[in-house]
This record gives sequence, structure tokens and C-alpha cells, in this order.
Amino acid sequence: MSNELIAHMLSTAASRRAKVLLVGDSSLSYDVIIRVPNREDGGKFIIKVKEDVERVSKAVITDLVILSKVSNSTPLIVGVRYGDEGMMDGVAYKVHGIYAVGIRTFKRILDDNIKLVKDKGMVRARIKGQLLRRLREDRGMSLGDLAKALGVTRKTVYEYERGSMEASERTARALVELFGEDVLGEVDLRPNDEELLSDIKAREDAVDESVKNLLPSFKLYSLVKAHAKIAAHSISESYLVEDRDRVNNEVINVAKVLGVGLAVIEPSKQEVEFLESRD
Repeated sequence: MSNELIAHMLSTAASRRAKVLLVGDSSLSYDVIIRVPNREDGGKFIIKVKEDVERVSKAVITDLVILSKVSNSTPLIVGVRYGDEGMMDGVAYKVHGIYAVGIRTFKRILDDNIKLVKDKGMVRARIKGQLLRRLREDRGMSLGDLAKALGVTRKTVYEYERGSMEASERTARALVELFGEDVLGEVDLRPNDEELLSDIKAREDAVDESVKNLLPSFKLYSLVKAHAKIAAHSISESYLVEDRDRVNNEVINVAKVLGVGLAVIEPSKQEVEFLESRD
């Protein structure tokens, strides 16, 4: 099933003329890295493929979050089901601070068209409050009129228009029927570091002091299941970090597609060489 998912993803990426790196080692924290051209957000996605997205470990997700942080990319899990339930089309599922989607929803992500999130058992959507108010007033509808049409209270509609409350799936779909999809806000797919703060801090603490001494101006994070052993990040630069005797073409290619440099280190000699592997 994972191979089928990957094949569908590659086909989708090819239709958008994306640069794709297929990893080919399921033991790693990512299976595919995709770089879609001409997107304001850089168009970089680092993806783990797993039939049951709920079974992706926190260690893997922490790797994905760290790599996304240093490369300004979006971490994703693509799968078929969430536990015992099939994944709904058009819904992004929250898993330890990042998002998981089905293959059809992945296609929507590449088109910036995800409106619904499922988190803690509930499907919700963000409302564009000012737009909702304008559309309601253009229709000559009062707060009470819209509340009645949606089956909610006037105060709930007021909170939607203030942007202080998300809508349930039922209400979101009713709003779309009334005013069109534009009334719903796009899902921000960037990871929520707050859910992984202790895990990320542990990765910082795990970096050997000899490496920290070589790269004193960088925040360093240990990687558990990646081509490089460390990710390095500063305000202006980001690198994957690997020992000289372990550098190979795979490490170089990952750095290129992610758009980061490669720092080659020899801690015993206190030497570091910065390679600009950006593509």
C-alpha cells in the first residue's frame, strides 16, 4: 500500500513539474521530498508515508519538525487511515503537532485548498470573519437571520465574524453552501512546535559538545532517522551536518532538494567545511 501511495504522490508531483527525491528507505523519518516551483511558501514538502498515520512515532515526527524548521519546508504524513477510520477527503488530521492527509487531500494541498482540520476527534474550520460579515450584509441578512440558517446562536455568528471561534464541520459546510468556499480560511500546515517543545529540547541536548564547539553560532538538533546526524540553523543559514567519512551522494541530494547547505565535520581534528549544496 505504501508503494501505491508513493506512486500516486509522484504522479501528482510530476503534473506540477515538481522536483522529487524518492528516498527508498522506509526506516528513515521521511520517504519523499517534493519541491513545487513558483509557490510563495517555497513549495517544499518533506513527507512520511504510512498506511495508518496514527502509528507514526513521535521520534519520526520530531525529525520531520526539525528538518522543516531548518529548511522552511512543510512536514506531512500521507496515509490511508487514522486508526480504525478511513481518512476523509479534504480534511487534515493533527498528529503530534503536524498534519496527516489522505492521497486525494495531498493533491489539494499542492493547490492550496485545505479548509478542514480534525483534531481531538472534532472536524473544524477557520472562518474569514470580515468576509463573512460583508457577504452577510450584502445579502441583507441580520446576525439572527444567519444564525437561524446555520442552526446556531447570534453570539456564535458574532464570534465567527470576529475571527475568535472556529466552526464545526456541519456549520462550515452550511456556510460554504450559502457563501462559497472562500468564506473558509486555509489551513496553516506549518508545524506547531509547542506540542513538541520537550522533544526538540532533548534533541538539542543530545548534540555532542565537540560538535557544538565547531558550530557555536548555530542551534543544533540531533536527528534520529535521517541521512544526516544533525541539523544546524541560524538566522541566516541552515545546514545538514555529517561526519566527513559518512558523507555520500544521498546526503548531498537531500540537502539540495531541501535547499540547505551541508556542513562536513571532523570533530577529532576540530575541522568543519561548509558546502553550499543549494539547488
